[in-house]
Amino acid sequence: MTERSREVQQAESGPAPVWDVINGFAAYWALHAAIDLGLFAQLADGPATGTELADALGVHDPADLTLLAQLLAAKGLLETDGERWRNSVVSERFLVPSSPQTMVELVRHSPGPQVGWPALAATLRKGRPARQVSDALNALYPELVAATAATQAAVASGVATELRTSGRWDGTGLIVDLGCGSGAWLHRLLEAAPHAKALGVDLPHVLPAARDRLAGRDVTLVGGDYLDVDLPPRGASVVILAHVLRAESAPRAEALVGRALDLLAEDGVLLVADYFRPPDGAPTDTYASAAHDLTLALTMRASTLGRGLSEPTLAAWCAVRGAGTSAVVEPVPRQRVHLITLSEVPDDRS
Repeated sequence: MTERSREVQQAESGPAPVWDVINGFAAYWALHAAIDLGLFAQLADGPATGTELADALGVHDPADLTLLAQLLAAKGLLETDGERWRNSVVSERFLVPSSPQTMVELVRHSPGPQVGWPALAATLRKGRPARQVSDALNALYPELVAATAATQAAVASGVATELRTSGRWDGTGLIVDLGCGSGAWLHRLLEAAPHAKALGVDLPHVLPAARDRLAGRDVTLVGGDYLDVDLPPRGASVVILAHVLRAESAPRAEALVGRALDLLAEDGVLLVADYFRPPDGAPTDTYASAAHDLTLALTMRASTLGRGLSEPTLAAWCAVRGAGTSAVVEPVPRQRVHLITLSEVPDDRS
């Protein structure tokens, strides 16, 4: 951009980008309120007028329900013929609680602990979240992993298909999931390979979510820090790191990649799934196209020691250990998964 064009742009631009950020806060809570009221679930039964919806949902004044519906229509979440309201295609698929792809609980929990956001400036100054933010996140983890289970299951199914059809995995051996959360990844990989065995690691108070999902499967669950617990070395066919690296400090994330690679058999595959943020030093357009990934990275920073992960950083951590990405798949939009193999075996593994 020339200096002249920059001057013209500055002269013509208004405060819309600032208002977009401010209004994002209100739009989030409008969606939250609609879910709390049961608006999308109610409209799944069929279109309704504002008065009918207010009566059904216990809203005191139909004018308030209509105002909320109008804003949701502006956001593409409701539609109307001027009299009756109905769910948009997006809402019918992702905001109705009974939908197989529902994101209702993800809406509630994805921003992390609410106390973390007003404290963000203090977190950035101190370099770590306040104790109360960390405590709130620990309390939130079980609900958060349950909320992400449907999306993670869809991603895992796509990856399992890719592994089997590409010949990267014969469906046998041991699967290890470091940070197994709800158990969605282990569940779907075992569906694709019922003769495999599995081992999941997560914090003790998170494990009940995985235990319920994996009941009846040949799975061992281990509670503790995935960098410290005893695990069988160099024998896993598949190791999973799904959405855990971005929540760790850089030293712990690099150590976790190293541990995952140390668990792999020589022909094994490490799966790293994440919302990868762009690398530092990119031009403005790169960041403009990665708002979702950057927002999730800052969400991590608001309540953890992590600040997201870039693909070049992941590649560098793998390369020093003789490993590299053999393929990248994206079974669900914005869910990139690196399939990493030991491209050359370091001397200490021979």
